Amino acid sequence: MEFKGSNNDLFSSLVNTGLENLTDTPIFHREQNKKVIRKVETKIKAVEKIYEKKIECPVCSRKLPVKIVKSNYIRIESRDTDFMINYKDPNPLFYDIWVCLECGYASPSARFSKISNIKREKVIKNICTKWKGKKAYPYYYNEDTAIEMHQLALLNSVIKQDKDGEKAHLCLKLAWLYRIKNDLANEKKYLKEALVGFLKAYEFETMPVAGLEECSLMYLIGELYRRTDDKSNALKWLGLVIVHKRAKPKIKNMARDQKDLLKELY
Repeated sequence: MEFKGSNNDLFSSLVNTGLENLTDTPIFHREQNKKVIRKVETKIKAVEKIYEKKIECPVCSRKLPVKIVKSNYIRIESRDTDFMINYKDPNPLFYDIWVCLECGYASPSARFSKISNIKREKVIKNICTKWKGKKAYPYYYNEDTAIEMHQLALLNSVIKQDKDGEKAHLCLKLAWLYRIKNDLANEKKYLKEALVGFLKAYEFETMPVAGLEECSLMYLIGELYRRTDDKSNALKWLGLVIVHKRAKPKIKNMARDQKDLLKELY
């Protein structure tokens, strides 16, 4: 929108005060409007790509709103070697945790309603009774919001005594979120926790673990060793994938690539 003309009419009462020469001074810098418009346009586009629905919290039975990225707006840009998917905005990873702001219960969306009575009582006793509440999250999530929600889900998972593979998967996703923030220290911290959990899951849990069959989990363990600077164990686990009779060609090739990369670096 163009704004033409003088500001004289806006200061008409100041005639003959000695300030006449200042009456052309603009009240507002009009170019700032362009920034406001861009900001509004960004928010509108974000809202178009996300929808909200109401669900019932399985712990406190209250209705809560959750946000979901519309499937036709999910765009994959690339994949990292530890199975992290890099998306164009909006990132579905940011919306993967559902949180009840009334009682503090949080869980990945796929498992949100799947909670036993025993686990529900543990959440009520250890989370709900201490939860001070939170007014709301912003409509459009960023990595900081997602980190807070994932940490809350991880704490709930620990309190519920979920399977090691489930806790490890949450740690891995937290590592991915810190990677998006370029926070290497916290990324490695959570990668190490994920590695501990996946090793325990590989030893004691039935496959699949976190949606991964045996050879894919073996590869991931090797890759996590590589990313946490344990060359010896990384080579061992990646080698086991390469010689595994049931390993699919794709996962074998990924293991070979990472093993070759290790040999080049060291």
